[in-house]
Amino acid sequence: MAEGGAAAPRLVCCGNLTIDDVVLPDGRARPGCIGGDALYGALAARLLLPDAEMLAPVGCDLPHSVWALIAARGFSREGLPQRDCPTIRTRFVYETADRRVATLLSDDADFDTLSPRGPDVPPRYWGARAFMVLAMSLSAQRDLVADLRAGSDAIIALDPQEDYVAGNEAAVLDLVARVDVFMPSRDEVSLLAGDRTPQDAARYFAGLGPRIVVIKLGAAGCLVHDRDTGRFLAQPAYPGVVVDTTGAGDAFCCAFMASLVLAPEDLARAAQAGAKAASLAVAGFGTEGFEENLLS
Repeated sequence: MAEGGAAAPRLVCCGNLTIDDVVLPDGRARPGCIGGDALYGALAARLLLPDAEMLAPVGCDLPHSVWALIAARGFSREGLPQRDCPTIRTRFVYETADRRVATLLSDDADFDTLSPRGPDVPPRYWGARAFMVLAMSLSAQRDLVADLRAGSDAIIALDPQEDYVAGNEAAVLDLVARVDVFMPSRDEVSLLAGDRTPQDAARYFAGLGPRIVVIKLGAAGCLVHDRDTGRFLAQPAYPGVVVDTTGAGDAFCCAFMASLVLAPEDLARAAQAGAKAASLAVAGFGTEGFEENLLS
């Protein structure tokens, strides 16, 4: 229990808040979508854990609409320290639902500045059972994981950032060795594990240290591997309307971890929760898919 009686959140979703311009394969476009992996992830986590929180530094010009959404969903501002730089802006142009060209419209230095590190963790959050370290700058992920490992006994999960992998493979694999749950995408697996099959890649990553490896396979669902039992399980994607797949992976990761906090040995339940959350994330532009939906 933290000072003042406020309980620690059971899960903290660590990442960024962004404003995204999205262009779909059919040409439909939506500028100015509220987004960012921390927000997608925390909205998904809260479908299972009402006390899940975000850790995401915010820009000095974060739009009122984002603050309004944060307030409406009951998120604390403790984990949202303000930085003296503009909000991250990105542009996603989709070739297919699973293939996109992502362009960072902000400065790389600002992206790093707006990625959380250990000193950003509020005192109350150090008591969390799990931290989901979402895609951000590599240096921030390395610093944050090191600080979390030194200062907490929580489960640490990692979702890498595809854009930084090439040329940094050794550093990324060293980071993988320091976490408990590793959750790469199919493309990140290819960059880090070559032409291994998903099962062989999962065994390879688990051999580095993580107890659980979850390979996200887009429309094909996911593959989960438990190192201790040697078990594999496959979870298909949930059917439904697909509008904008931005944030689907973030939603999957955080809902998976929220379920794992509630039932640490039930990987099938966690995979199902992740798939359900991803299906909500893709049901509208930005975070619209979460607005009227709850997990059963």
